[in-house]
Amino acid sequence: MNNRLDSLDALRGLTIAAMLLVNNPGSWSHIYWPLEHAAWNGWTLTDLVFPFFLFMVGMSMMFSFPKRMARGESRRALFGHVLRRAGALMLLGWWGASWSAIFFAGDADVGLSGLAFRSGYILLVLAALVLLVGTSRARVWWGVLAGGAVLFVVGFASMGIWDLVLSTDPLLRRLETLRIPGVLVRIAWCYVAASAIWFLTPQWKAIGAWITGMLLIYAVFMMYVPVPGFGMPDLARAFPTAATPPGELFSNWAFYIDYHVFGEHTWSARQLFDADGRLIWSFDPEGLVSTVPATASVLFGVLAGLFIRRSDLDARDRLNGLFVSGCWLAVAGLVLSIWMPINKRLWTSSYTVFTAGMALLTLAVLYHAIDMQGWRRWARPLVAYGRNAIFAFVASGMMATALASIRVPVGGGAGSGNAGAGSTDVFFVSLKQFLYDALPGPPEFASFLFGILFVALWAAITMAMDRRRIWLKV
Repeated sequence: MNNRLDSLDALRGLTIAAMLLVNNPGSWSHIYWPLEHAAWNGWTLTDLVFPFFLFMVGMSMMFSFPKRMARGESRRALFGHVLRRAGALMLLGWWGASWSAIFFAGDADVGLSGLAFRSGYILLVLAALVLLVGTSRARVWWGVLAGGAVLFVVGFASMGIWDLVLSTDPLLRRLETLRIPGVLVRIAWCYVAASAIWFLTPQWKAIGAWITGMLLIYAVFMMYVPVPGFGMPDLARAFPTAATPPGELFSNWAFYIDYHVFGEHTWSARQLFDADGRLIWSFDPEGLVSTVPATASVLFGVLAGLFIRRSDLDARDRLNGLFVSGCWLAVAGLVLSIWMPINKRLWTSSYTVFTAGMALLTLAVLYHAIDMQGWRRWARPLVAYGRNAIFAFVASGMMATALASIRVPVGGGAGSGNAGAGSTDVFFVSLKQFLYDALPGPPEFASFLFGILFVALWAAITMAMDRRRIWLKV
């Protein structure tokens, strides 16, 4: 069985569509609860999205690696491809993290120096991505890279001290706190680790042993190894607040390690500062220590890929295997949660097992409907999403940032930028807020409708790309 499954693309597309939906409500203050992450322990539908994607990374590896090795590609060369692809994913992740800081810089210079700086940055990233992914026109793209570097350096050097350091939102300050972890960065780390494990021990029993060992060691470490300054970890404690005593800030190892390794280079929504503006606590949901169980999520996908490609099984056997194993894993995750709670923020071992089971069950439904029954027409938007998954995620994130950053005038005299005589004052809101305010219904419904329209727009874009056989892959 060498051909790619339409159900795999559909599951990837469903996951990306769900990711866009939960990441782009009309208002973060008005969200239906299933579209929010669990506040701490527990889970919602939203908490299934990211582990589903990592699961599919593992499955996709088993539809790619054996095929390339059968064509004569060595493991060393293939792992080099893995490293280049991971580098491209991390670069895309940092591009997304820096998009707002560089292109919507508030009062930073937007003259010739700013134009050169931003143009050079675009060319640098684009050329680096192309060279990492691979191209037959490497010489051309090295030239683009060099040109981008010149523009970037000239633009940066031409900026005034005001824009770089002294303004209310200086460029250097925005860049020095750039988030290092992130969704795409985690995918890259897990992809490299899972690939290395498969190259070393490709047998399914060995992969199962790796999963068991990683989840067991992570659980013991997170629950029974004392945290410096706190003592035995307490996974029942959620995020600290400004009122939390200093000795109770680091109640688990993920908090402790992320703060001491990444500092301010974490998710800005989870940082605490003292009265003097010094960072006293930080955390990232895609942080360092939780990458270990997240890699196990990829390895679960590797096992699923090995199973579904077995030539000695017919379609009915594959379907039964997906359903049975999915049920057992989901139940096992719930049972394990009695000991170690299901928690997406910490990517606990029980969460890893439970979400792998849910991914298998969802894949089984799609496999039965699409690949066995041939009901493909309804799934075309999902398949199109799945074939351009990374592009849709990155480009839609850039669009979301632009919608939140572009300001438009509202109120009396709108369009002139000034309040006219006898009219109400003009004030500015983001383009996203302007569009959200125009939607009908109660706030939660309007927020949900905004997300649905956002997903529908990108479904139309990816379907148009798919019809023209444009697949932008990393």
